[in-house]
Amino acid sequence: MDYISYIRSKVGHDKVILTFAGGILSDSQGRVLMQLRGDKKTWAIPGGAMELGESSQETAEREFFEETGIRVEAVRFLNLYSNFEEIYPNGDKVQTVVALYEFKALEEPAIADFRNEETLKLRYFSKEEIASEVSISDKHRLMLTEYFDNSFAMGR
Repeated sequence: MDYISYIRSKVGHDKVILTFAGGILSDSQGRVLMQLRGDKKTWAIPGGAMELGESSQETAEREFFEETGIRVEAVRFLNLYSNFEEIYPNGDKVQTVVALYEFKALEEPAIADFRNEETLKLRYFSKEEIASEVSISDKHRLMLTEYFDNSFAMGR
């Protein structure tokens, strides 16, 4: 049983604090890779929940691979985001703590045909496209704005 399933078996849909990690991979044009999520049908930075015994970097690299099929390595820690609340489509309530990394690909990214339960589609977005895309959460929009501005505020 994964950690979230274990916690949810104890608390149901009540609000809990959960730790997540994810990362940003950019292409040669400076666009960032995003996934169209299977659960929320919104565009997001690939990442996911930390399992017991993992570091945030291990979580970010594992989750990125699971959600994109691309093996990556973290090259820079960007920020920690801890002041966002979410309600998932199944009713689970969380306050998220998210460690965000910048990645480099360990292989040539092939995104055209990748799809699984968590990821309906992969696509690179420019800063301008992200600014006009309405189906991005406030949390991910903030992370991407800070990434493109290379200015990371503390206390998020």
